[in-house]
Amino acid sequence: MVLVALHELKFVRQYEGEMLRRWFDDDEGLFDLIAWVDDAGAVSGFQLAYNVNGEERAITWLGGTFSHRDVDPGDDSPLSNDSSVLGDTTVFPIVDIIKKFEHSSRNIASDVRSMLLGKLEEFAGTLSR
Repeated sequence: MVLVALHELKFVRQYEGEMLRRWFDDDEGLFDLIAWVDDAGAVSGFQLAYNVNGEERAITWLGGTFSHRDVDPGDDSPLSNDSSVLGDTTVFPIVDIIKKFEHSSRNIASDVRSMLLGKLEEFAGTLSR
């Protein structure tokens, strides 16, 4: 399996009063990544969605807490614009996700990439307890 590298999207909607959002995509539907960056330029949270074109799930780290959820894409009608909703999910192959993300994230700034990989490893450690 050839994995496509994540690349940063240029025009990401920002919301006044919220942290800067950086959005990365791989164009293949394996990963979408949103990283929230504080005023000092440090990543203070992220959401890594995977299997975007299939049974999408998301790992979120925000406020020092991890979560793992199914993603319900909302209404797929062209006449509606319902938002995606996160719901409870089951066990998942975290080691495979980390390996694929490690490969796909090779073009992300090394400090951001290292932090994200470290947090994914930390999350994996919480699952084995």
